[in-house]
Amino acid sequence: MSLYVENIWDYFCKGCLIFIIFVILNSFLGDIKFKSKYSFPKVSQISQQTINTNQDPIQVDLKDAKYIKAYGEKDIYALKPMAEYSISGLVVTKNTNFWLRDVMRSTFDDICLADIGIVWGDLAQDKKELYKYWKFKSYKSLGQSRRLEWRSKTKINELPWEMDFVNTHISHTHLIPANPNVMGGILKIKKNDIVKLDGYLVDIYTDKGELVARTSMSRSDTDPTSRGYGACEDMYVKQVQLGNKIYK
Repeated sequence: MSLYVENIWDYFCKGCLIFIIFVILNSFLGDIKFKSKYSFPKVSQISQQTINTNQDPIQVDLKDAKYIKAYGEKDIYALKPMAEYSISGLVVTKNTNFWLRDVMRSTFDDICLADIGIVWGDLAQDKKELYKYWKFKSYKSLGQSRRLEWRSKTKINELPWEMDFVNTHISHTHLIPANPNVMGGILKIKKNDIVKLDGYLVDIYTDKGELVARTSMSRSDTDPTSRGYGACEDMYVKQVQLGNKIYK
């Protein structure tokens, strides 16, 4: 290899290294900016009601509801409310880490700012029992989809719950905050918290009317052929309750 080619290769490698460092730093700073923006939410009120984790999610389907104008981190969206929705339960996963924030960001990432995996009913009554048998993970795949996986730690016939019961008592919910204070409440949610979310299940469109995503409308759909492209709920969150504190 000639000296000229070696120099070009050397410059190319240095340029790639500088670019990678820039991308990582930019992502790191962007994540700090994102979290600091919502880090100090105000408690809107104190609830006198304990969150009921035994209750199934409450869904009231809507027809011809008015679109909601919503702001992502960069763009504006139109949300079509499909149902009034309230869900209470035990948080088994939470994810706001969506790879390099400004490099691998999709339109969906811009408007849905967090994911939580939540269980209710018998699954939410005993955390030690739940984690003895199940492992949960919320993540963003290389294919840009945001997923919740749950895997049994033992043989299926040794589980205390039927698979059909587990599948219908767990939800992976993509969250769209109604305002910065609600987002601050969402960021306060941690794994193993008991939480109650109130708002709407929504279909997501750009401000030009292009479809971004459809929400699931059922807790029993479990595959990518479902309405929710994988059975996930897309939720416009108007209120978050953590313990007795409400953020709205």
